[in-house]
Formats: sequence, structure tokens, C-alpha cells
Amino acid sequence: MIGLGLTWIMFSERGCMDWLPSERIRKEIALSGIQADSQAHCVLKCGGLTVSDLADLGRLGDVDYEKSATREKPRRYFIEGGGKVKSAFFIMTDTASTVTQVVLRDVEECPCP
Repeated sequence: MIGLGLTWIMFSERGCMDWLPSERIRKEIALSGIQADSQAHCVLKCGGLTVSDLADLGRLGDVDYEKSATREKPRRYFIEGGGKVKSAFFIMTDTASTVTQVVLRDVEECPCP
């Protein structure tokens, strides 16, 4: 146990956790580029946010695998975060990550379709 603790302390900052599925998904989202569909753009506009806020969610949020569809084509990942964007679905295609169904933390009602 002491050896595991020392290993964790010594190597935790080196990025040894990049092999975990959530880390790989977040990295793939960041590298593929993020687009927002029309509904997501409308919700972002209501909250005074931009696509860079979605990028922050994709980079820092937590992937909820129960709500995600990882085996479908295209893959869909539900990501939740603690920032201004509460959650969103990221649809992974060959060219980009398209964001749908955005939920903002401080906006109750938005006149988006």
C-alpha cells in the first residue's frame, strides 16, 4: 500500500491517467473541433455563452456512460460539468464533435425550439 501511495504521488502529474476512457474521450473531443447545432447555438445565445464554453465542458467535464450511446454510429457522449454549461451531448463524427441538447446552469427558460 505504501508503494502504491508513493507511486501515485510521484507519477500523478506526468499524465499517466491518459489511458482511461474518459480522458481519451475528452482528448478526442478537444482534437476533433467542436460545432454546435442550431438548438445548441440558441441556448448558448440565451446564456450569453460561446462554443468555447462547450469546449471547456468537453475538456473538463465528466462523461456519464449510462446516458451515453458509445456503441452507436455516430457515438454520443453525455458530459456534465460544474461550470456555466451544466451538461450537453457530444456526437462524435469523423470530422468534428457536434454538440446537441445543451443545458445551462443559470438559465431557466429559453425561447429555443
